Amino acid sequence: MINTSKSEKTRLTIRMDLDRKQKAEQVASSLGIDLTGAVNLFISQMIKENGLPFKPTNDTLASDLKQALKEVKNGETTTVSVDEFLKILDDPDGYTND
Repeated sequence: MINTSKSEKTRLTIRMDLDRKQKAEQVASSLGIDLTGAVNLFISQMIKENGLPFKPTNDTLASDLKQALKEVKNGETTTVSVDEFLKILDDPDGYTND
């Protein structure tokens, strides 16, 4: 159900490093929104999930492995030859699955 009544607005003031803010503005701009819109999206998602919209972790290897195992379990894998695999190792960003 859509709430058509006008909601009361409030101001949120936070302090952050200027460089971090400028980088965040660039990311938001590349997505076609401003930083205020990005913060509002984050808060909306936080409310929807009743928590943070991501899993905070210091261990990216563990999360990458968990994601890879999930993909294998779901059959989301690609078969490549040994030669193709070696090319991927040499240039992982240049690999395309044509």
